[in-house]
This record gives sequence, C-alpha cells and structure tokens, in this order.
Amino acid sequence: MLRPLWVSLRQLVLPAHCAACGSPAPPARLLPLCEPCGRRLARLLEAKYCGRCGRGAGPYAYDTGGCAACRDRSHPYDAVVRVGPYEEPLRSLILRYKYGRRVELAPLLGRFLAERFALAPWADRVEMVVPVPLHWTRQMRRGFNQAEAVARALVGAAGPRLVGKRLLRVRPTPHQTRLPLSRRAANVHGAFEVRGRHAGLEGKRVLLVDDVMTSGSTLAECARTLRRGGAAAVYAAVVAVAGADESGLW
Repeated sequence: MLRPLWVSLRQLVLPAHCAACGSPAPPARLLPLCEPCGRRLARLLEAKYCGRCGRGAGPYAYDTGGCAACRDRSHPYDAVVRVGPYEEPLRSLILRYKYGRRVELAPLLGRFLAERFALAPWADRVEMVVPVPLHWTRQMRRGFNQAEAVARALVGAAGPRLVGKRLLRVRPTPHQTRLPLSRRAANVHGAFEVRGRHAGLEGKRVLLVDDVMTSGSTLAECARTLRRGGAAAVYAAVVAVAGADESGLW
C-alpha cells in the first residue's frame, strides 16, 4: 500500500513524463516511455539489420559475408551491433540525452545496447570496451562524452570488462553530418591517436562504442587507429544507425 501512495504523491509534485516525446507517462513503468513510444521502440528493436555494416537489411539479405550493400566493401571493424535505426522514439532519446544533457538516460541506452551486444556471436571474445572520444574542447562545452557514459552503462549491464580511454581525439573536426558524404572520411582522417606508448591494446579484442553511426567514417578511422595500436579485432556497438547521407545534428 505504501508504494502506490508514494508514487501518487510524487506525481503530484514531480509528474512523470515520457523521456522521448515529453507526454505524461505512468510512473511505475519499467521504461520511462509513454505507451505509444514504447510500442514504436519495440518495432525498432525488431528491425532486421546487417551484422557486418549495421545497415537495415531484410531477413534473407544477410550472410557471413555481409549484406548486398557491404559485401564487396572492406571495413576496418569486424562486426556491428545496434539498438535500432535512427528513428522515433530512439532519435528523441538520443537528442535529449546528448544535447539536453539528460545524462540519466545513459543507463537506459546502455542497457538496450548491452542486450543487443549479448546476442552477438562474438560477444564473449571482447576483452576491452573503448568509447569514441570527443576532442577536449567539445567535451568541455558539452560537459560529458556521451559515448563514454553509454559504454560504462553497457559494461555495467553486460558484465565486467575494462572500459579503456585508449583513444585520443587529437584535433577538433566539424560535425560529420554537416558535411557532404564525400568529405566525411577526410574530415576524420588522422583525428585519433592511441593514448600513450603502453595502451594495453596488443592482441586485445576491442568493442568500440558510439551513440550514432551515419556514414561509418568515424568508427572506421577509430578502428584503424586501434588496429595500428595492436588490437587483434575491433567490433562496433552503436545505439542507432542513420542513413549514410542524412543531415542533422546528433
């Protein structure tokens, strides 16, 4: 009897709202989402995708060599897991988390990603989790690295693994989504370095974590840098995958 009373009193003072759309949501839900957003998120989680490049793919379009879109392309990372496509309500959750500084959403996004990671056939091979770094100037303005917070939440939900700040972003770069697709790889080329001479990457199988993948250029450059630092394998985990040529800020 005490819990329903406490929930009712708390609602009078601090009404609960959906973390995605902002509409009132029941306070005792397992997820901080209203019912429509919860249903839409469930559909996103069911969307099929290619485990090699992370792009949407039909149930019969994927084999171990990748989907039709990536089968003939090389990737410096070995495989990808994602929560879903960059669509509502996942889009709003990421934007509120990242730009609204709703850092309390990191455990939720990290848990979603941990559940997908646990299903990957290579999950038990991962020894180290490395978030995509921000340049120090951007991190100072934002106040936190969204990829690092999600990575730590993923590790907390998926089991003990070392979260390593093994990468540095050594020069600031314009937002990838403000650039045409043809310039994105050049924009991040040489932007990352392994931290120190003894980064502990030698022979390690690394999970690279970011919030959104668009063209994949940032993940690819980070993966190449980790491999040059000695990593034996690099896998990627992202909360959402957007269209490679989509514009916007996330």
